Formats: sequence, structure tokens, C-alpha cells
Amino acid sequence: MDWSVIINGLPYGLIVLGPKQELRHENAACRQMSGYGVAEKGGVEGWLSALCPDPVHREKVINSWREHIWRTQLTRTFTLRTADQKPKEIEFRSSLLRDGGITLTIEDVTEARRGEETLRHGKLKFRALFTHTRTGTVLVDRTGRIIDANPAFLSLSGNTLKELRLSTLSGLLHPDEGAALGEAEDAMLAAEGGTRTLSREVWLRTRAGEKRIRLTWCPVGEAPGPPSMAIYLFEALDADTVSERLRARLKTVSKKAQALLNAVPDLILLIDADGTVADYAPPPKPWKELVPDDTWRMRPAAEVWPVLGNLLGQCRAQVLDEGRTVHAEVRGSEFDGYEFSVTLSSCGDGQILVVVRNLSGTRAMRERDLWQGAAFANAPLPMVRLDPRGIIVEANAAAAMIGKKGQDFSTLLADGLPAGTTTEFLDLKQEGKPRGAIVFLKSAAGTEKISIQRALATQPRERRQHGFRNQLQLITSLFSLEPQSAAAREAFMKWQVRLRSMAQACPYDDSTVVWVFPLLRNLADEICSLVGRGPGRREVIVTGDEGLTLDVQTAAPFSLLIGELMRLVLVTRQTGPGPELYVNLRPNPGGGFQLTVRPGTHRTFVFTDRDAEIETLELLTEQIQGRLEPTDAENPAKEWVLIVPQTRL
Repeated sequence: MDWSVIINGLPYGLIVLGPKQELRHENAACRQMSGYGVAEKGGVEGWLSALCPDPVHREKVINSWREHIWRTQLTRTFTLRTADQKPKEIEFRSSLLRDGGITLTIEDVTEARRGEETLRHGKLKFRALFTHTRTGTVLVDRTGRIIDANPAFLSLSGNTLKELRLSTLSGLLHPDEGAALGEAEDAMLAAEGGTRTLSREVWLRTRAGEKRIRLTWCPVGEAPGPPSMAIYLFEALDADTVSERLRARLKTVSKKAQALLNAVPDLILLIDADGTVADYAPPPKPWKELVPDDTWRMRPAAEVWPVLGNLLGQCRAQVLDEGRTVHAEVRGSEFDGYEFSVTLSSCGDGQILVVVRNLSGTRAMRERDLWQGAAFANAPLPMVRLDPRGIIVEANAAAAMIGKKGQDFSTLLADGLPAGTTTEFLDLKQEGKPRGAIVFLKSAAGTEKISIQRALATQPRERRQHGFRNQLQLITSLFSLEPQSAAAREAFMKWQVRLRSMAQACPYDDSTVVWVFPLLRNLADEICSLVGRGPGRREVIVTGDEGLTLDVQTAAPFSLLIGELMRLVLVTRQTGPGPELYVNLRPNPGGGFQLTVRPGTHRTFVFTDRDAEIETLELLTEQIQGRLEPTDAENPAKEWVLIVPQTRL
């Protein structure tokens, strides 16, 4: 099956943009979600403008798109109006491509946001009612232990909250009345239908003595199962009118508490200190990867879910003794395919609250995108994808020298393909409408690569090889500047950075220019990966003008110079908040461009052999005929400015 047909069948929107925000692909879900196509609106910004009729809101959305999604690949959610003027909450997620473009996924999260808002408001309303009501209110778990009590009950009983949490509700009542209350509650829970509240007069033991009060009990949970907790109201006998109002309010609170449990999309477990599952709340929708049931209760977590038992064994001391919240990811093998996000936190009384979120669907989508893209890019048969106008949108590696993005395929046919070459068209349609085509280029034998690819590649390959040899000579000449006493690992890391910097500067085709902004970002990714920091956009922030370019000859020493500056900050781990390095790129008034490299908070450039490393920087600066100098001559370890002259095209 063709990869674009699969992409058009995805349940979420997918947009692929080039380095200059040119549209490479948008799938059917994107157009169905918004009612407009990105192509028909002239690009992403025109598309967003159509979805934002209010001018003020439109400006905010466009600015956020530019600053947060396009430049820094953050996740943002916008309120947009579709073609039928229905408001929707649309979440945008982007990931950077190697050529400086991005892959943008959009998803309708309207219902999820509404659920979160309902959950948040429900919690706030419950806490406000619980805290400010003048009637004593106590929250009790299923074992009868007091979880919380409001200020009115603390004043009524004369006890502190800490003292109450060490006792049970029955311990505050007369023994006979406590036993009778428990029997009445059990009988009401066993009865089918009817009300699930109970009210009676009891003696309450306070610090000053016993008081005759009216107790109202309401379980929190759905019939017929046992409630996970219960709410008790304590009010004076002469407050009958208040009692009726509070009972009605208690029913409302009970319904809201149940709604909160139903709105949470996660599996929630309550674990005792010994690792036993005391209680659990299943996810609203069943999971195929993990199926909790009532047999989990009062059994060791290591038996019902061994992975969780192992995680508890590692984190129990951190959670219970140190009071820390631990976040972990549980992933199965490539054959199992499951992935969970697990959060463990202490909830008092020596118990641990475990929240499990299912990420298996997200993992499956990531893996599917990976193999689909790899299948197209690495297919030995030359293939190009055309839009409905016949323009080449994408070509795989086997066809890269035959057709290029933006080229009219009919012009390519008119110019003539190599003798014996045949074309096979696969039309792409969505809902009966043409969506372009996939063109397969075959030789007469059907298996050999097309000869034009070899003919067109010979001359550019020779030029690239000649340039590559010159760059290798430049790197080799730098060895003479290294001290002989340098540690082996330090030398290895240094030359790994230099080799990767040089590789990033080599274009993938016969282009004579290199885009500076994507080069800086890819270089940061490579060095951060090499030193174990993860993706470069988390540790290195690259900002500035994205339209600046370098000629190919200057790109190699420029990339080596920037790699040296990044290495002086990133290789030595330095503690401090925020990113480790900031790189700002902007045009220079005298021609060319200016680049500022500044370490993050509490970080500096760290020199192991200052004279040799400064000489290396000066040599590379001379290669690009530029100027490198610190902004503060007395403190050169804080910030450096590089001025690159006009590139030679």
C-alpha cells in the first residue's frame, strides 16, 4: 500500500513543511478537521488566519505559531473556528526535520480540554464547599480512617487534624452507636435501589466531653459495589432546616466526586507500604495492554503487575521516606509494544498513590511514522510523488538525481528520460477527489537503476569529493596544535565533534549554498547527542534570522568553528538552570552576518589548554575571513561574537 494513502487515513492531521514553510504534504484529516486546506489558503499562516476571524486573536495565534511552534518546536493548543464556524481546541505538535523543515501533527482536543476543565472546576468547588461550610464535615476512607476534616468539625470536636488522622470515625462515637451505624450502612449498601444516605442522632466524643449531634452519612461511589470513601456531616440538633439543605448539597458533592473519577483517563492505584494493592479505580475505557480487575485488591502489586512491583521496590524509600514524587516510563519490548507513564507519590498513612497513563497508542504512531518514512526514502525503485497539478512534491533517494521538488513532471517527460525508461502512475484519491499520484520509474529490465542517475551524479560527485578532501586536510592540520599530554577521552571527544561538524557542513546535493540556521540547529543536535545531553533544542537555543546562507567553501570552517565554541561549553557538565548555551544569528550592518554565542546561567567556556584552543579558534576564523572576539575582553569566558563577511556565491 502506498505510504501517502496510509497517511491520509490517519485519525489526526499531518502537515509537512519545508525550511521556508513551503507545504510538502497535508493529509485528509487536516482538511476534515478545519474545513479548509492549507494549500488552498496559501500556507499555514493563511490557513490559521482563515480559522481566526477575530483580528486580535488572529495576531496572537500567528505570533505563537512563529515563535513557539515553527522556531522552537513547542506544543501549543489554539481555539480555532472551522469552516462551519464551530469553535474547536486544536493541539499542534511539531518535530524538526534534518533539512530545517518540520512535521506538524494537529489533533482535536476539544473534548479532552472540556473534561480537564470539568475536573478542575469540580475539585475547586468540592474544596471550597468542604472548607467553608459551617457544618462539621469529615472525609473517611473505606476502612473507617479519617482522611480529612474541615475547620467546622475541628472546632466542634476540639481536636487537631493530625490527631483525627490517627483515629477512626467509630472511635469518636459511643461504642454501641458506632457498631449500630456500621450495621445500618452495610444494610443500606446491600439494599437494591433507594437512597444511599443515612441520618441519625449519635453521641460525639469531643475534648470537652460528649455532644448529642445529628450525623449524616453519604458514600462516594456507584452502587452496588462498596464505596471508596464516605462523607459524614455533623450538625446541631436544632439546625433541622440547615440539615436539609446540607443533605441536598451533600448529594450534589457526591455526584461531582463520582464525575471526577469518571473524567480521569488514567488507572489509579492505592498501594500500602508493604506493596499490597489497597484499592484501585480503573480507567473509564478498558485497556487491551493492561486489564485490572477486583482480584487486584489486597494482593501484592508484584503479583498482579510484576513491572509495577519492581518499580515500587526501587522507589519506595524515595516516595515514603523522602516525600518525593517519582515519574517513570514503563516500556515493553519491540514485540510487546506497550508503553505507560507511571507517577508515584505519598498520600499519607504510609500509602502510595500510583497514577498510570497509557501511552501505547502514541508509541504505535511514532513507530508507524518511522517505518513508513524509511520505506519510501530507502526504496531501491525510483519514486516521485506529484500533487494534483503534476508538480513533484517529494522524491526518494533513488530518484533524487532525476527529479527535484517543485519541478513540473510534464517538463521532465518532455525533455526525455533515458532510453528504455518506463513510467507507471498510481493515482491517489480521497473521497473521489484527486490527491496527486505516485510515479514509479523503471528501466527496460525492470530491476536496474536508471542510467541518467549515474550520468547526472558523476560531475557533482567529483566536485564534492574534491571539496571533501580539502576539508579533511584542514581538519588534519589542526592535529599539530594539540598538546601531546591530552587525555585520550578528551582528544577522542574533541575530534569526534570536529568530524561531525564537518559532516554537517557538506550539502546533500550539488547546491552551492548552505542555510546557516538549520546548520546551527543540526550541529547542536549532533554535539548534544555525542555528549549525552539529548536533542539539541533542549540544551542549545538557536534564534535569529532563518534566511541567511553561506557558500559551500566557507561552510566547512564555519561549522568547525561553531562546533569548537559549543564543545567548550557542552563537553564539561556545568550545573545551572535553563539551557546550557544560547546562539543568536542576525545580519551584520556591514554585510554578511553576526553570530553571538553565550553560555547559559552559571556556565562559562571551559578551556583545558587555553593557548592551543584559542589558536584553533583564530585559525578557523581566518579560514572564513571573519572576526571572533569576546564582548568583554576582561572576561572572555562569558560571551563571544563572530562576524562573518559576505558569502562568496
